[in-house]
Parts: sequence; C-alpha cells; structure tokens
Amino acid sequence: MGKFTETPKCLSTNSFNVADSFEKEDIPLKANDSLAERKRKEHLRIYVIGLCFASVILSLVLCILAFIFASLRHSPATFAFAADCVLDLLSSLIVIWRYFGSPYRPSSRSREYKACISLGILFVVAGVGVIIEGIYFLYAKDAPKWYTVLIILAAVGCGACFIIAFAKYILGKKLSSETLILDALNSFLSGLFALVIIVSDVVYLKNKNIWYLDPLLSIVLSVGLIAFGFRTIIIHCRRGDYNIDDS
Repeated sequence: MGKFTETPKCLSTNSFNVADSFEKEDIPLKANDSLAERKRKEHLRIYVIGLCFASVILSLVLCILAFIFASLRHSPATFAFAADCVLDLLSSLIVIWRYFGSPYRPSSRSREYKACISLGILFVVAGVGVIIEGIYFLYAKDAPKWYTVLIILAAVGCGACFIIAFAKYILGKKLSSETLILDALNSFLSGLFALVIIVSDVVYLKNKNIWYLDPLLSIVLSVGLIAFGFRTIIIHCRRGDYNIDDS
C-alpha cells in the first residue's frame, strides 16, 4: 500500500521537473500555457530557425545577382531590390539570433525589443540609400536597360519572397512575435521591389517616355519603408519593460 501511494508522487515530481525545465528555458509566451502548448511552440521555434536559414540563403543569392544587374542596367528598382535582399538577409539573421541560443527564449521580451529596434534601424538605413539612388537617376535621366534574364530573376525572386513572407507571417502570428512579423514584412517588400522591376520594364518597353517609373516607384516604396522603420523604433523605445541587460 505504501509503494502504491508513492507512485503518483513520483509521477507528479517528474511532471513538475519537465514543466520546470520549460520554465527555465522561458519557452512559453504566456505563463498559463499548458505543457503541450509549450512543446508546440518549441516545434514552431525550430520551424522559424529553419525558415530563416532558407531565407538567408535565398536573399544572399538574389542580392548578389541583383547588384550585378543593378550596375549593368542603371536601375534604382534593381538596386532597391538588391538592397532589400541584403536587408532581408540581415533581418533573418536577427530573427535567428532572437530564437537561437542557450537557453532558448522565444518569450524573452528583451530580445524581442532589441530585435525589433534593430530591424527598424535597418529599414531606415536601407530606405535612405534607395531614395538617394532613385533621386540621382531621376536627376541624371538615366533610362534603365532591358535584360530578359533580369525579368526572369525578378519573377522568381518575387514569387519566392512572397511565399517566404507568408510563411514567416503565419509563424509570427502563432508565436505572437513582432520580430518575425517585421521580418515577414521585409520579405514582402523584397517581393514588391522585384515586382517594380517587372512593371517598370514592361511599361518602358511599350513607352520609352516613361523611363522615370523605375526610380519613382522605388522612392515611393522606400518612403514607406523609412516611415515604418521610424514607427517601429519609436514604439519599442517607449516601452517601459524593455530591459537592455537581458540577453
């Protein structure tokens, strides 16, 4: 009888230890999450890291090719696409840092705020660079050159960026992660810049007088990128529970 009464006690201790290990790793985003929910979020964390590694590889390939074509083509839209691919690469690395390490901390508010502020700064820097490039080409009246290979690259990049952005957004919603949602937005913007390349080239091919569409659309998107970057920085800097000492 005595052995029988000790068995549940042992089971209770084991279950407590499992739950306690999750608490130490700070996995749940909510204190009242069940053990099954915490395990589900740990699986989602692994998916996030894998997806962001894939995004880093894709962004690296696209940005190298885009920078090559940007120098050959004299196109602000292509330069903007290349710059945003670099931005997407860096933002994905920030997300990996956010969800990778020991202990793993998907719910670490400090990491969340640091990552969001870093992304906001990157948005502003990239946007300013693209605007300067666009203004220069508008002033110089330098019409873009047509490259069929670039259109194919832009179409592939556009589709891939939209798919990755959608996947990041879904995971960001499931984990309630602002960092991942911001990264999804950046991947979406990369897809938009690629779409600008296609639209501006097709329009220019039909009407040579509309050469300015390429830099103009790039500037418009970059203004939005800068505005959103400042908004992100201001919102997260105002939060009182931001703890710069946590890592």
